[in-house]
Amino acid sequence: MPIIATGEFSVVDYNDSISLQMFISSNKAHTQIYSPDNDTYTPDWSSSNLILTPQLFVTSSSSDVITSSSVTSVTWYKDSETSANKITNGGDYGLSGAKSHILTVKNNVLIGSPNANFICVVEYTDSTTNLDLTCKSDITFSLVSSGGGITAAMALCPNGNVFKNDTVSSIIAECDLWRGSTVDQLQVSYQWYVRDASQTTDAGGGIGWKKVTNTQNMYAGATTRQLTVYPDAITNIGVFKCVITDTDSTSPTYNGKFYDTITIVDQSDNIAVSCVSTGGNILKNGEGSTTITARLFRGGVEIDTTSPYSYTYKWYKYTNDEVLDPDFGGTGIAYKTGKSLVVGASDVDVRATFRVEVE
Repeated sequence: MPIIATGEFSVVDYNDSISLQMFISSNKAHTQIYSPDNDTYTPDWSSSNLILTPQLFVTSSSSDVITSSSVTSVTWYKDSETSANKITNGGDYGLSGAKSHILTVKNNVLIGSPNANFICVVEYTDSTTNLDLTCKSDITFSLVSSGGGITAAMALCPNGNVFKNDTVSSIIAECDLWRGSTVDQLQVSYQWYVRDASQTTDAGGGIGWKKVTNTQNMYAGATTRQLTVYPDAITNIGVFKCVITDTDSTSPTYNGKFYDTITIVDQSDNIAVSCVSTGGNILKNGEGSTTITARLFRGGVEIDTTSPYSYTYKWYKYTNDEVLDPDFGGTGIAYKTGKSLVVGASDVDVRATFRVEVE
């Protein structure tokens, strides 16, 4: 298993200054297709509304705080932050939710414009300092039009694209091949890629794109229209590309490749370890013992406090000369396991350092 945190007998300060981060999730793809042949939009926001939901995270919280009392206002704009472009409830738009923060687009507002940028501005009051903070995020949608109908790939995350600690077990990214206003799923193949600067050869998605394979605890459905992404696959931000190939030999786009990209964000707080000792850090005259316990903190809140524990704790001993004891856990075993470690006088010759690795 991967090591998610390490610690030694030390003191940890968790009074970090506040930081805000916001993301906007969409229930629709970021591209809308207009087919003049039958004057249709796909997806048609007038019948299947576009819903944009902002999510606000604070460093000291493991949950979305957009509806908390600290949020004093949420304002939406289209294209620019001017009074003329401020979005209000009514007409093409609807505002809902505890803070009127959820934006519903009820009509095809991209008519006559190649794209639209929706901007969300949140005012937040820090309860500790009473300072008013402003946080902004935006999301862009594009319109594609063709006189003879078009074929294009469109990707989206239907249930959101943000991992936050343990609140989301997986994220679904899906991609479809649209021909005009219909989805073609009959004779097509799918392959997902993830952006990786170390990929210097073309694996099918272009240079800089690594082919995704089904890997336990990371990915599932790498060659299907739906890719399941697990938290272990994302560090900060992951950008994914789906390449759809037309395999219908009778199709005018036979062997043609179509693609779209999607971004998934890891907003999880890092886990920090604090080691505390029941008897301090001194054993006198070769007698006595102490118990060292590894305490885990995420976003300033202690986790994994109840047995059976969710993580594995491995303790290693370094001697006075800072040399690893290869037999600390037994002959040929360098570690002992457990959330707590009992250290006796026989374990310490002048001085010893005990290091814990958390998996």
